[in-house]
Amino acid sequence: MSIVMAQITGYTREQMHELFHQYLMEKFEGDVSEVNVFVDTAEDVLPFTLNEHFGTGYASIYDLQDENEIESLRKKIKAHPVLKNIDRREEPRYTEVLKWYRLFVKSLQKETAPVLVPGEEEFSTKVADNPEPPVAHNDADYAPDAEGLEHQYNLTKKERNPELRRKCIEYYKHLWGGRIHCICCGFDFGKAYGDIGEGYIEIHHVNPHHTFEGVHMVDPAHDLIPLCSNCHSMIHRVPGQGECMTLKELKEHYKGIKYND
Repeated sequence: MSIVMAQITGYTREQMHELFHQYLMEKFEGDVSEVNVFVDTAEDVLPFTLNEHFGTGYASIYDLQDENEIESLRKKIKAHPVLKNIDRREEPRYTEVLKWYRLFVKSLQKETAPVLVPGEEEFSTKVADNPEPPVAHNDADYAPDAEGLEHQYNLTKKERNPELRRKCIEYYKHLWGGRIHCICCGFDFGKAYGDIGEGYIEIHHVNPHHTFEGVHMVDPAHDLIPLCSNCHSMIHRVPGQGECMTLKELKEHYKGIKYND
């Protein structure tokens, strides 16, 4: 079943993970903590839950790529005598995660070819030009292992002010001659994707939400910066939930293409 499903979009599970994360980052306006909880629920909780209660055989949520089947499972959860009660008290709700996953799958199936993230095209060319023999390995390194341990999440979401996002984008557009791009690598969604990417960018909070108590003032010109999806993910790739490195540190790590050079 998983082989058939993988052919629908042509993506590997690793690529599906990255694309699903990027999709949610866009829809949740860069809220890394919330995105991580949704992705964790989709990957670590839902396959086990669906297999346990409905007899499915998903090794990964990414084996499930049929929109109608995803919607059917959402309805089954709502009608199930046990799961419907669990779903009401879970955060995020299983049905909510499946809703976003279905929309993600729908968006992928509109693509005619896999989407390469910035830097992948250059890397794939180098690999093709310089083939190397496969590295010998022990089959035990890739032996099946157990997963599917159930976790319960309680999520309190701090509201973001969309007006601050707009002001930040307008501020940097004013600085950069009317265009908006990643302040680290220079990636411009409009130039890369045309009309659907025009004006799009993710906004990063220099000082994470969890460092403040309650309502607080945010300066869109100094407390927020525009980052592409890749750089936004990497700036949070430090130990500690919700933590992040500085822009200076991110730029020191970045070794990829400088799109605005």
